[in-house]
Amino acid sequence: MSAADEMVLAGSRPTPKSPIDGMHSRTSMVLLIDSFVLFMIAQAIVGLLIASIPGGLCFLTWLAYRNRVPVAYWPGAIVMMLATAFFLLFLFGNIYGMILGTGGSLLMTILIGWAAFSSIRFIRLHFHPVYRMGYLGHGIPGHDQQLHPGEMIAACPTCLAVLAINPLMLSLEDKCPHCDGPLILSEEE
Repeated sequence: MSAADEMVLAGSRPTPKSPIDGMHSRTSMVLLIDSFVLFMIAQAIVGLLIASIPGGLCFLTWLAYRNRVPVAYWPGAIVMMLATAFFLLFLFGNIYGMILGTGGSLLMTILIGWAAFSSIRFIRLHFHPVYRMGYLGHGIPGHDQQLHPGEMIAACPTCLAVLAINPLMLSLEDKCPHCDGPLILSEEE
């Protein structure tokens, strides 16, 4: 087993699959939940029969996205964007109600705020080229290159460029060759 087989993207849990597979699995779960939320909102507005149409489309998008059908990549992100827009609308409505004293609760504000924040994080993921390549089944550039002993693949904390680094040899003075940003963020940043 080489060091590349032990690669874990920053912030992800180690899985027996590739890091992109784990990220895709979590994104698929968020898409399923966001699809259900959109269905429930549509049902409350127009009724069950009419809401079944967008609900069915969201479910088909989720199925295709989960199976990595290329055409479902951006529709999946759009479903998450729609759900996020509703989360933000409900969040601001709840905050407005709390300010006026006409309703709203701190717990709901926190929960809806967390849902909006999480959805935004997963939407941003769709604009990252490494995730897009992994979704489409392409390899990560440079991932097939042989690493030297002690090296691992990591992302620059500033520009997210994929780099081969030796973590034991990094210092505060080391810079990214792409953006010239620091590879180790100091505590002040």
